Formats: sequence, structure tokens, C-alpha cells
Amino acid sequence: MSAPLWRYIATLVLSFTTVWLLASVALLPPYALMIDDNPVTSTPADQGVTFEDIQVPSDELLLEGWWMPAENPRGVVLFAHGAGSNRTSTFVPSLEIYRALVDSGLSVVTVDFRNHGNSPKTDGKLGFGVTEWRDMAAMATWLDGQGISTRPRIGMGVSMGGAVTLRAVAEGLAVDKIILLDPALNLIDSLAQGGWVNFGLPAWLFSPMAWSAVNYFGLPSGLNDPIHLAESLGIPTLIIQDPDDPVTRAVYAKQVSEANPKISLALAPEIQSADTCISGKGRWRSHAAAFKCHPSWTLSELEQFIADR
Repeated sequence: MSAPLWRYIATLVLSFTTVWLLASVALLPPYALMIDDNPVTSTPADQGVTFEDIQVPSDELLLEGWWMPAENPRGVVLFAHGAGSNRTSTFVPSLEIYRALVDSGLSVVTVDFRNHGNSPKTDGKLGFGVTEWRDMAAMATWLDGQGISTRPRIGMGVSMGGAVTLRAVAEGLAVDKIILLDPALNLIDSLAQGGWVNFGLPAWLFSPMAWSAVNYFGLPSGLNDPIHLAESLGIPTLIIQDPDDPVTRAVYAKQVSEANPKISLALAPEIQSADTCISGKGRWRSHAAAFKCHPSWTLSELEQFIADR
């Protein structure tokens, strides 16, 4: 290779790298955090669950949600959905989880977080708990206002909902137990992995964007980082983790469970790529798939945790 050609290629690579880094740090994070419209189009009645449409005040907003009372309830679950989803997410799948919980004697309250589902939009962006924690706390206030004092009161979050639950508890949400399904603990890693899942490009290409989103675009960091919050928990917590989850990876669930004796980690049975329970999910594969693929195992883990005094 001649020297001029080598210099041309080097200049081209350097220019591309510089442009990509600048775009990743300054331009891409706002777009990566934008939420597409995702209206609610089904209800718990589709699963044979009795429910009530509710509106839950949070700040100046009225959040749209559901109250699903169990017959002779032995507890109540405050359910926090994932990023860009809503209370009816088929991805998890939430409606089937609600039915399983109600059938087991656990009442459920859930809402579409701000900027999600049928709830009002504010800035239209994901906060991973920065703002959404107030919406989860509002569910507890709604329960109190209805005179619903059933115990235990359980905070349950999936993916981003895990980060929301952790932040809400750190801000004073009073729950007796916490259940997290493939929680988003390391936001930089999850955002970078999400880039790979969505676009099929190496995750490291999205690392500058993810780092900038956390450090300069208002996502939780420092003392409010989900990992720090999890390691500081003083409440009995169960993490159900898919070992091969490509987005909220198991290494971080293992990290917090080893650091905090209050956290019990249950690794779900592995899911093969050919399993029909994840068909249509593409590179998302086993993300938040434990209940869909292994419902009996998941319910057994939940029951054991809830029953444990």
C-alpha cells in the first residue's frame, strides 16, 4: 500500500470516528430516549380478569391504569412496566402475569407511566426512574386513598420497571417486598446492548451514546444509579433473571445479589433460540422471557419468596 493511500484511509477512518463520537455524545442520546406512541389496545378481561379502569394523580398528571382485585386477597402488587411499553405489554407478557397473580390471591394495581401508553406525555422521553418513580409512588397513594391496606405490599418491576421500583423505594415508597424481572441495573450497558438489539451493530459502537445519555442527559447516576440503589436495599428482594438476557445482562444481577444479602437471585432455566416462546422477538431473545417460557418455574419462585416470612 502506497503512503498516500495509507494516509487517505487513516484520515478517512479518523474523520468517521470523530464524527461518530461527536454525534454519539451530543446528538444521538435524545433520539435514543424518545418513546414511540404505544396505546393500550387490550384489557385484563382478555385474560378473564375482573378489573376497574382508574386514574391515578401523579404531580399534575392523571395516569391511566387498572385495579385488579383478587378474591380474598393475601397481598397487593404494584406493577411497573418496561421502557417504551405500557401496562398491556405482550412482550413480557403483562396480562398473563396479572392473571397468574390475581389467581394466586394477589391484587394488582398498575398504570401507564408518563410518556407511555394512554397516560399524558410530558417530554416524551425515557427517564429510567428519574421521573417515573413518582408515578409508582402515586399508585401507593391511590391504594391508601381507597382504603386498601392489604399486606404484604409488593413492588414488582420488569426491565426499566426494575430501575423505577428501586428509585421509588429509595425515595420512600413503603413496600414489604420487591420482585424484579430482568431489571435494568447498569443503564450504560443496557442502552449499548439495546443498540445492538435494535440495529444489529456491535454494542461497543453505542457505548459513547449510552455513556453520554447517563452522564449528560439526565438518566440516573451516582447515588441514584440502579446498581447502587440495589446494593443499598434493606428490603427483601427477589430478582428473577434470564441468564442469557442480551439487554439487562445477568452479570449485574449477580453483582448486586452478591453485594446485598437482602437480595435473592433466581436464574431462570435457559431458553434455546429455537423455543417458540421467544419466536418473533428477534435479537431481544430471552429478555424478560422467564414467565412466558417457564411459567410454572417462575410462579413457584414467586410463591416461595412471597410466602417466606
